[in-house]
Amino acid sequence: MTLHYEQPADDWTRALPLGNGHLGAMVWGGARTERIDLNEGTLWSGDGRASAPAPPPGALAQVRDLLARGRWHDAQTLMEAHFTGHPPEAFQPLGTLRVGRLDAPEGPAGAGYRRSLSLRDALHTVTRPGEQRECFVSHPDRVLALRWQADREAVWRVALSTPHPGAVTQNGTATGIRLTGRGPLTVHPQPAYTPGRGVGFHVSLRVVEGEVTADRGGLRVRGHALTLLLSASTSFRAWNLPPDDPDAGARCEAWLDAAQALGYAALRGRHAADVSALMDRVTLDLGPDRHAAQPTDRRLAAVRAGGDDPGLHALHVQYGRYLLLSASRPGGQPANLQGLWNPHVQPPWCSDYTLNINAPMNYWPAEVAALPECAAPLHALMADLAASGERVARDWYGARGWAAHHNTDLWRMATPTDGSAAWACWPLGGAWLALHAWDAYRFRPERAQLERAWTLLEGSARFLLDWLVTGPDGAPGTAPSTSPENTFLDESGRVCAVGASSSLDLDLIREVCGAARSAARTLGVTDPDLLARLDGVLARLPRPQPGRLGARREWAHDPPPAEPGHRHLSHLFALFPGTLIPEDDHAGRAACRAALDDRLAHGSGHTGWSAAWIAALCARLGDGAGLHAALTRVLTQSTHDSLLGDHPPFQIDTNFGAAAALLEGLLHSHLGNSHLPDNLNGPDAACLRLLPALPAAWPDGSVRGLRARGGLRVDLAWAAGALTRVTLRRESGDPARPVRVHSRDTTVQVTVPMTGDVTLGPTLSPLCAPGRGLTLEIP
Repeated sequence: MTLHYEQPADDWTRALPLGNGHLGAMVWGGARTERIDLNEGTLWSGDGRASAPAPPPGALAQVRDLLARGRWHDAQTLMEAHFTGHPPEAFQPLGTLRVGRLDAPEGPAGAGYRRSLSLRDALHTVTRPGEQRECFVSHPDRVLALRWQADREAVWRVALSTPHPGAVTQNGTATGIRLTGRGPLTVHPQPAYTPGRGVGFHVSLRVVEGEVTADRGGLRVRGHALTLLLSASTSFRAWNLPPDDPDAGARCEAWLDAAQALGYAALRGRHAADVSALMDRVTLDLGPDRHAAQPTDRRLAAVRAGGDDPGLHALHVQYGRYLLLSASRPGGQPANLQGLWNPHVQPPWCSDYTLNINAPMNYWPAEVAALPECAAPLHALMADLAASGERVARDWYGARGWAAHHNTDLWRMATPTDGSAAWACWPLGGAWLALHAWDAYRFRPERAQLERAWTLLEGSARFLLDWLVTGPDGAPGTAPSTSPENTFLDESGRVCAVGASSSLDLDLIREVCGAARSAARTLGVTDPDLLARLDGVLARLPRPQPGRLGARREWAHDPPPAEPGHRHLSHLFALFPGTLIPEDDHAGRAACRAALDDRLAHGSGHTGWSAAWIAALCARLGDGAGLHAALTRVLTQSTHDSLLGDHPPFQIDTNFGAAAALLEGLLHSHLGNSHLPDNLNGPDAACLRLLPALPAAWPDGSVRGLRARGGLRVDLAWAAGALTRVTLRRESGDPARPVRVHSRDTTVQVTVPMTGDVTLGPTLSPLCAPGRGLTLEIP
C-alpha cells in the first residue's frame, strides 16, 4: 500500500497528502528544498455573523400559485428574487513550510531519487544518494514531524510564510519560530481583511535536532540531521460563537512540549500504530499485483493507454480509506470538497460542504470500509445544522423541524446560497444528511446509535411533513421542487429549474419518513400525531414513474431535459445511495437502467464524482462490466498523478465515491432490511449479497474486514469468478438472529455469535457458481 515516484512534484496536485483530521499537509518532495503546504481544518473565511434575510411574507404562496398553473419560468424568477441568499464562506490555506539545503545548489533530482507515501503508516519519505527525509502528521500528538538526514554535515534554512496578513517571529529560545495572522472576513467577490475580525491562526515550529541560529525571519540549522516539529491552531471556538479564542498559541506550544518530551522515535511509533490500526482493518486483493514495483504515475499512464491494472484499482480503494482517516477524525471538521487540503484563498466552490451529492459521497465508504469513527465529524456537523436549520425552517418556510440547503460551511450556514435556483433553492440537504445517521445505526444496530439518529430524523421528518403540499390529484408532493443543479425546457423552450415533485424530493421524503417511523417504533416514541402523519404520507406519497423512453422520470411532469448528459443523477438516488428499489422490483430497476443508459449516451460521468456515482449505480444493478468501465474512467480521465480525484479541478469526492463503488460491487447489505411499509423486517436485519457485480477483469481475489448492515464483518475469497470462502463475525446487533445462507435453490442457517468467526468454505461451492451469486440473510 504505497505510492511512489521517481521525481519531485512540480505542482500542487502532484504533491502527496498527509493529515490528522486537523492539520493537513501537501508534501512536494523537492530534491534540495522541501515544500509543505499547510491547512488547518477550522481556518475559514468569515466569522459567523452574516446571515441571509428571510423572504417576504406571502412569497412562497405566490411561487406555489405559479407552479400550480404550470408557469415554471415565472416561478423560478420569483424564487431567485426572494429565496436565495449569501454564498458560503471558504476553506483557507494556512501557509507554507520550506526547508532547503544551503550547502548544495538546487537542481534535478537525479538518479536514485525516490519519494513515496506509505498508506499503512501515513509516512512520506524522500531518498536520494547521500540523504533521506521523512515526514508525518500525527493524530495522537497533533504535530507535523520532519526529519532530514545527510551523510555529511549539512546546512538548512527553515522558513514559514502565509498568503494572509501575518508575521513570523522567534519563539524566544532561538530554536523555533511562530507564524501568526488572521484569515479574511470574506472572499466574495475578492478577499477582504478586517482588523480584529475573522479567524486568527497560530503556527509554532521548533527544531529539536541540529545546531540552530536565527536567519532573517527564519532559522538556519547545521548538522548531520535536522528534526523539526510543527503545530497549528486557530481562534475558532464553535459555529455559533465569535472566533476569539485566545489560547491558540498556548495549545500549539503545549503540543510541541509534549511531542518533544516523547522523542522522535516514540512520536513516530505512536503515529504509525494509530494509522495502521485503522488501515489494517481492510485488506483487498484483486489478483496478482504485477505492477507494484512501477512508479504510481507510470501505472496510471499505462491504464490511460488502455492497460489493465487490478492492483491499481485496489490501491485506489485503500488510498480513499487513507484520505478519509487523514482528513476526518473525531473532534475535527468533516472532509470538505477538497478534504483537508487547499492552496487557494478563493478555492473552487469555496471548498465548502456541498450537500446535494459531494459531502454525502465523501462518507459513502466510512461504514463499509471499516472507518466509522471517521464519520464522527459529519455527525457533529449534522447536529449543528439541526440547530442552525430550525430558524431557517421556521423563518423561510413556516415549518417545524430543521432544514438545510445546497451548501454549508464552518459556520453551519443553513440558508440558501446565491445564484441560480437550480442549486440554491433546494431545502432537502438536511434530509439527505439525516439518512447518514440512520445508516450508521443500520451498520451498528445499537440503541445509543439509534437515539442519536432519532434526534436528526425527527426534526428532518417534521420539516418534510410541513413542506409537503397536496397536488391536484390529492396526493402529497413538493412545490417548489428542484432536481439539484439540473434543468428542463418549458413549452416555450426556456431553460427552467423549478418544478413540482422531483424524483429526488419524493425519494428523500420516503426514505427519511420511513426511517423516522421505524426508529420511533423501535424506541417506543409516544407521539400519535407524528406517527399518524408519517404513516399517512408513506401510504399516499407517489412513486416516480417511468417517463420518456421508459426511463425513470426526474420531474413529475416529465419535460425534455435542457442537458441530456447532465453530471448529476439525482433521479437515481433511490437506487444508490438510497434503498427504495429492491432486486425484485424489476420494473423499477429497468426504469433506472434506462435512465442511466440515457445519461451515459449523452456524455454523463464527465466529472470525477459523477463517474464514481455511475460506478456505484452499476454495482447496485449487478453490472460488473459497467462498474469496471466507470472505475476505469475515473482513473483514466479524473485522477491526478498523485491519485487525487479531479472534477476538474481537484475534488476529493471522486476518491471516496470510487472506493465505495468498488466495495459495493463486492458486497450488498442494503437488501432485506427496508423500513418501508411493505417490507418490515426490522431495522437491524440485513441481507447480504456477495460478489453482486464482480467484474470479469478480477476473476481471483479476496477482501477482508468489510462491514455490513446488521452489525457484521465480512471476509470473502473467490477464484475463477466464483466465491470460495465466506467468513462472518458479528460486531454488534442481536447474536441470536440466525444467518440464512441461500441461493436460488438451497438455504442453510448458521448463528454468528458476538465472539468467534463463522466460516463457510468449499462445501458451499454449489451455491457459488459464476453468474448465480450467493445471499446471506440475517432475518
